Amino acid sequence: MALLGVLIAIPLVVAALMLFLKQDSQRDPVAIAGAGATALAAIATGVLYMNNPQFFVMSPGLSLTGNYVAVAIDLLLCAVVLVYAVRWRNPFAMAIGAVQMVASIWCGSLAMAPEDAFAAPMYIDNLSVIMVLIVGIVGSVICVYALGYMKDFQHHEDAAAAREGREPQDRRNKFLALMFLFLSAMFVIVLSDNMDWILAGWEITTVCSFLMIGYTQTPEAKKNALLQINLNMVGGLAFHIAVIYLHTIHVPLSINAMPAIAQSADSWTMIIPLMLLSVAGLTKAAQMPFHKWLLGAMVAPTPTSALLHSSTMVKAGVFLLVKLAPLYLIYPVASFMVVGVGGITFVLCSFMAISQSNAKRVLAYSTIANLGLISACAGVGTSEAVWAAIFLIIFHTVSKSLLFLCVGTVEHRIGSRNIEDMDGLFARLPRLTRLMMLGIMGMFVAPFGMLISKWATLVSFAETGNVIFLIFLAFGSAATFFFWAKWLGKLAGVPQRAENAEGGVHRTEWFAVGTISALLIGCCLLLPVISQYVIGPYLQEVFQMVPRLIDVDNLVIMVAIVLFIAIVLLTPWGRDSKKKRIAVYLGGTCTDPDGRQYHGSMGRTMTSSKRNWYMTDIFGEDKLSPAGTVITAALMLMSFAACFIFDVSFLAGGAFFVERTVQLVGPGLRGILLGIVVFAVVAPVAGCLLDGLDRKVSARMQGRVGPRLLQPYYDVRKLLRKEQASVNAIDEAYITCALIFCAIAGGMFISGSNLLMCVFLVTLATLFVIIAAYSARSPYADTGADRECLQVMSYEPMLLIMTVGFFTATQSFDTAQLTRLDAPIILSLVPIFIGLLFILTIKLRKSPFDLSYSHHAHQELVKGITTEMSGRTLAKIEILHWCESILFLMWVGMFFIWNSPVSIAVAVAVVALTWFFEVWIDNNFARVKWQVCLKSAWLVALVMGVVNLFYVLITPFI
Repeated sequence: MALLGVLIAIPLVVAALMLFLKQDSQRDPVAIAGAGATALAAIATGVLYMNNPQFFVMSPGLSLTGNYVAVAIDLLLCAVVLVYAVRWRNPFAMAIGAVQMVASIWCGSLAMAPEDAFAAPMYIDNLSVIMVLIVGIVGSVICVYALGYMKDFQHHEDAAAAREGREPQDRRNKFLALMFLFLSAMFVIVLSDNMDWILAGWEITTVCSFLMIGYTQTPEAKKNALLQINLNMVGGLAFHIAVIYLHTIHVPLSINAMPAIAQSADSWTMIIPLMLLSVAGLTKAAQMPFHKWLLGAMVAPTPTSALLHSSTMVKAGVFLLVKLAPLYLIYPVASFMVVGVGGITFVLCSFMAISQSNAKRVLAYSTIANLGLISACAGVGTSEAVWAAIFLIIFHTVSKSLLFLCVGTVEHRIGSRNIEDMDGLFARLPRLTRLMMLGIMGMFVAPFGMLISKWATLVSFAETGNVIFLIFLAFGSAATFFFWAKWLGKLAGVPQRAENAEGGVHRTEWFAVGTISALLIGCCLLLPVISQYVIGPYLQEVFQMVPRLIDVDNLVIMVAIVLFIAIVLLTPWGRDSKKKRIAVYLGGTCTDPDGRQYHGSMGRTMTSSKRNWYMTDIFGEDKLSPAGTVITAALMLMSFAACFIFDVSFLAGGAFFVERTVQLVGPGLRGILLGIVVFAVVAPVAGCLLDGLDRKVSARMQGRVGPRLLQPYYDVRKLLRKEQASVNAIDEAYITCALIFCAIAGGMFISGSNLLMCVFLVTLATLFVIIAAYSARSPYADTGADRECLQVMSYEPMLLIMTVGFFTATQSFDTAQLTRLDAPIILSLVPIFIGLLFILTIKLRKSPFDLSYSHHAHQELVKGITTEMSGRTLAKIEILHWCESILFLMWVGMFFIWNSPVSIAVAVAVVALTWFFEVWIDNNFARVKWQVCLKSAWLVALVMGVVNLFYVLITPFI
């Protein structure tokens, strides 16, 4: 108990001291010491209470005193908001502030009754420990980062004041005080069981966020600060009404007591409070229709953004929703509202992130989208979904904090936060760029936390028959790949000449980004430990079960790949300096490779420019944001209306649920390793022969004599003997990584291991091919990489839908389960199989969808992704294509495998027919525009996915 008091008190004391420390020489040591003490106290709390959940008993007098303090804080904060509303002349803030003041007085009068003194107002479990570690470590590191960052920020402010002829103001002590107060309030939220106390911490975070967003006091800052307070007061008012309601019906204001009440005869009493608390959580988590406040928060200094997005504010919202998760299995209306709002927010904000060139707005939209995924998982309420939600919280925290800190420092070094201005950053800020790339990888790439989270999410939504959200997940994930891959590619560009500009980065900034990077890698490497010893016990306590979704061998493979990616990104491995350096292809004699200038026709010097692809005509904010706001607002209103229309027996009747226990029948680590070796040896040979046969068949279709069957082999052999030359020294390393990941994916498939892991590894391999193309900084290679990103976004939904269909048909993600079936899965997955055939032309690089590069006779003069590749690098690309072709055709064959030797012959025959059909299409259809590729692939995935998944998932409920 004393330790928790110290944990809350340390940042509170530091915040008070900051107000009186005006000089850097005074402020910095105190802030660093306070941050260190907070982090140590958080770690000590974790060590002491991990797997040791406890209620903390207080005397009635002390507990009631805590209520008095909470009420006083709540009223004081309402007064602060009203003062600012009057000062800044905002009628809406005045009106809602006055209403909330009335609600606070009413709520406070009820909380001060002696019978409302909790015997045990504080509680800690593993979820609380996770949040304490997130707030205490990541939040404290961000506070240290702010010391250096705000020096540069103040320097720019002073310069601006001098230009405008006004006196500069230095309010950094208040800024740092608010940051530490934020940490203290978060500790109160995650460690309290008394809702009156949680409400006080809740409102502190709202007002601190308001003051930090308005820190610069510019008209834009004031506007966005008021937007934040107005929207969050809606959530705060919902929280107040829920607490008042619970007071008036004489139900204990205990978060942990709510599940017991929900399962009693008085379960109807929890419906309205749960709905209101859900609104409060969704508002704080910046979900539609309340999402705009987090976008507006981008005007604040970067430490504000990092703190709000990673360890405080929005995490308070999803923490509350995860705590309430067991209730959503009992109350389907509340579940419908939270899942619907979270799912719509996830997919629409993922789409809108595509259209952003401002790095901080990309981070903001991706934060809102990921919080939508977390909210939806919490709304499902199953143990698998909560497992996914907690992992998403952990990995989002470390990845997003790293990205914000890096972007903030880069902005001060290059004077811009525009992604286009980060071209060539790899040479100007090499260490920061590598760490940014690592953070981006952590946000969306297998085998980091996002993979296993989606793994569990797919299972949980299959269990509840939630077809719509499975579709949202598939399409949102595809959009996520597109916007992150574009940014990653921009960072990966390696100029031939650039000056290192990292000398001015403050030591506190280096400490912060280094620490968060280590935390990210550590969380990935310790993933099995976190799952088994941290999240598992929490799920056992809350749900009396721990889901088994992943074999240990898959976790080991994930950890190994994480380590490999970290080595590739953070070390000089693969940067061969012995290669001959050549200029990029520009359509003329290159005069300046980095400036992309060349001698064009008539002796003119010309510049070739290439910008990222933002698709504002399709994914623009002006189209999607209003639609999302209207849909989610209507969904919330309909859900509340349902509470007064439907009978109590329906409202508290439990969610639709069919338990789908995942069958783990994989081959084990030895089997996977053997499969990788076999695939790495056999697939290139089989792929080479298939490629040669492709050329001969294509030639016959075109009425000519084709080359020899082994011509692809001789082509590759010649490439391997060519002089090693490249526009940079790293593209071959990236292609090597792609080849390795493809081999692992194929080995996992043929050994009978996890299909979902196989699909994600193929996507990872494609990502490294894209990065290799972007690294050349060539306009033609960039165009090819952009098109490849588009193609991944086009076919990725269908592949995810295929894995869900496979799971529903086999009760497993392991392909070894196929040999145990009495009938092939094609019998229940015909629409999904048709969808796979449609996107196979993209995966096999056949017309009409060979947009990024082609291997065949109708190839273009400039070959997109492979434009700047030659020799050994191009040979590896060709071998990669062989291996991918074999793997994709095996995906076709798996639909026809069952527990019979005959199935092998049937599968081979179907694969042969499919391959011939694809070759015929390739020779008879012209290349289409990218718009047709995207729309047709998504339409097929949507129609086939909805039809098939609706049948296999909804049938058990009928």
